[in-house]
Amino acid sequence: MMKKTTLNSLAALAAAAALPVHAESAPTESAISYRFSQYQESDLPEERTFSETTERYAIDVHQVGYRRPLAGDWYLRSELQYETMSGASPMQTYQNAEGQSVVLMSGASIDESRVDLKLAPTRYFSGKVDGSLGANLAMSFENDYQSVAVGADGTLNILDNHTTLLGSVSLSRDTLAPTDAFLSAEREAADGRMKRSFSVYQAVSQVIDQNNVIQVGGGFTRLSGYLSDPYKFEDNRPNERSQYTITAQYRRYMPVRSGAALHADYRFYSDSWGMVSNTFTARWAQKLEAGAVDFHITPMARYYRQTQAKFYSLNIAPPEGDFSSSDYRLSSYASINLGLEARAAYKRWELSFDFQQYLADEDMMIIQVPESETPALVDYTVVSVGIEYKTF
Repeated sequence: MMKKTTLNSLAALAAAAALPVHAESAPTESAISYRFSQYQESDLPEERTFSETTERYAIDVHQVGYRRPLAGDWYLRSELQYETMSGASPMQTYQNAEGQSVVLMSGASIDESRVDLKLAPTRYFSGKVDGSLGANLAMSFENDYQSVAVGADGTLNILDNHTTLLGSVSLSRDTLAPTDAFLSAEREAADGRMKRSFSVYQAVSQVIDQNNVIQVGGGFTRLSGYLSDPYKFEDNRPNERSQYTITAQYRRYMPVRSGAALHADYRFYSDSWGMVSNTFTARWAQKLEAGAVDFHITPMARYYRQTQAKFYSLNIAPPEGDFSSSDYRLSSYASINLGLEARAAYKRWELSFDFQQYLADEDMMIIQVPESETPALVDYTVVSVGIEYKTF
């Protein structure tokens, strides 16, 4: 299905963000892993749904990963992902005659699948130049959507390895082929259309002392092509979008039990559609030892807040030709995300478990709360279990 879900990022769900703090060398271990994740959206309230269907998406994700050293200082990471999706999605949100926001759902349950493949070789350097240079290829295949992305990233350690420069660049091209294009003018207009993106990110990481590391960075993304959603009614968006981000990360080591670290992250975002968001994330990464077994427990809390796109509208029949969308992802709202990650390592084996609960509501914005409700905002739960075996 064309909808890009939060499951696209599940591969990184289990890893608390790490900052480079010393000279890099090529990993020497090989490992194979499997992870199963289940994503479940909460049903919509019946009294605010103008259709019989209130059930939303349920997604199962299977991920198989393999990583190993190659010749010299090369290292390869790869992942194959298979995803199945069922459920319904909002097609339009509008205000009825009583002034209430009502959601029109897609109706019959949708059953779709997707296959993703990722390859990422990396070359590590040490000696006169300390750092790494990598490339990545990602391909995604669905019955109505195909995507190909390529990119490169690198790090450079300087000043006695106390400072690390980081950078990345990526390009992607997506091809749309909406299911049953004959059913609507929006789908026919999108059939065969493309969406392109160009992204660049730069950052610097600095070791303050043996217990503290900070990183600041900035990014830019340019989207162009068909950016509307052909599965939604009255959805007409600009064909260009510029996105800007500023990030800051802080890590502090704590001598608690077998070692712990406080992770504090901030992200500022704005774009040419008039949207502005702020994200605050905190984690506590705790290591515990019990004989030959190492445990890592990481609780997480995140607060997110965004303002709506300038063309977001609940008008059931916007003027023809005007930019307009009732997509809840373009509305003003805030969310809270709570999670817990647990890992247990014994010799060559590692087991992992992740849980996340996501809640979104316009009232969570605290200030500048919008007058119109957004009943299509999604609440969801993600549960993941994984296993990894180091072959050598």
